[in-house]
Amino acid sequence: MIRRHEPHVAQRHASRRYPSQRHASRRHPSRGAAWKRWTFARAQVALFVLLGASVVFAGCAEIGEVGRTTTTVGQQAGDTTTLTRLGASTTLPESALAGDPLTSPAIAVAAAVGPSVVNVAVEGSVPGFAGLQTYSSEGSGVILTADGMIITNNHVVSQESGGQEYVADKVTVTLATGEELAARIVGRDPLTDLAVLEVQASGLPAATFIESFDEVLIGQYAVAIGSPLGFENSVTLGIISGVHRGLDVQPGISQFSLVDLIQTDAAISPGNSGGALVDARGRVIGINVAYLPPSQTGAQNVGFAIPADLAIDVARQIMATGRATHAYLGISNVSVTEALRERFALTRSKGVLVAGAEPGAPAERAGLQQGDIIIEFDGQTIHSDSDLYSILRRMKPGDTVSLVVDREGAELSFDVTLGERPE
Repeated sequence: MIRRHEPHVAQRHASRRYPSQRHASRRHPSRGAAWKRWTFARAQVALFVLLGASVVFAGCAEIGEVGRTTTTVGQQAGDTTTLTRLGASTTLPESALAGDPLTSPAIAVAAAVGPSVVNVAVEGSVPGFAGLQTYSSEGSGVILTADGMIITNNHVVSQESGGQEYVADKVTVTLATGEELAARIVGRDPLTDLAVLEVQASGLPAATFIESFDEVLIGQYAVAIGSPLGFENSVTLGIISGVHRGLDVQPGISQFSLVDLIQTDAAISPGNSGGALVDARGRVIGINVAYLPPSQTGAQNVGFAIPADLAIDVARQIMATGRATHAYLGISNVSVTEALRERFALTRSKGVLVAGAEPGAPAERAGLQQGDIIIEFDGQTIHSDSDLYSILRRMKPGDTVSLVVDREGAELSFDVTLGERPE
């Protein structure tokens, strides 16, 4: 049996100890004019090379999977901070959270949130050169409800091999008390890399989460709690380094982009995936999901977390129906850059270029065409595909939105009724 401790993304999808064939595919831009389709074909080849290089530098080949952690969210009320949970609440004295200015804020956070952090161990099998090959790995999770619901990453409980996604055969959750519980997978959402587990228990110390991404501020303290390399309830302290980050991961069949991420320098290591990123008041602000491996990028302490509000929205859908739905525009696209504008004589250096609109999809029905550059979506300016994904990720199928495109220098407005993203 192979034992793994949550390798980074490149290993997870490409070079684990068993073979895995992955192909990152994306459609590429053209001006959209029929008489220049030969240029579009040549552009696809050139753009594939350019984009492929960028993915290797800062995408799937360089991104490490984050550990799995759990945290507790609270709201300040007077001179105390109330941690409101699903089914429970805890009140911490303000002195315990602030304390001596020379005292680390991680002390109080670890005491308050540590009980809500779990270790997630999985076992499974995938096809190999000599038939099925077994594996095991560890990660982290966050207790959502007192009656046993736990959130983690999809890649913690599943993996890809040969273009297929395989769900773990056995999942075991270890509480902070040391108690081990068998867990079942309630549902998974590969698009957001989230999953919900359930254990048979009651009275668990459920974590709570901030309700709005707007509460996350650059420079504020951030504490990561999880099981890096199997060391359960490990705590690291840093700050929020950035917000609204985007990573184009596209791992094999999942083909997802991580968007609207929180960037932190709190150390995140293999095994932290699915765990929590917490603020100084003990509130979960994100679910850890990725990091840049220093050995491959030269970067130090560059980690990422899925915003708590998005994670909770997806988790609630999974708990209610077993799956999450996502709004769907139905285009293949790429961010416009100055280099792209110069190479293909585009009219803008920012925006999202429509490389193609799928037949019958919402975008095509609304009138979008290949070569259009989306510059505004739902009243918000679009500079890159991360901006578009960020807005789209928080919308629902059936929502009608307005968008503005640049079509060969002319600005055109469209109303699009979003569909449901195919599974």
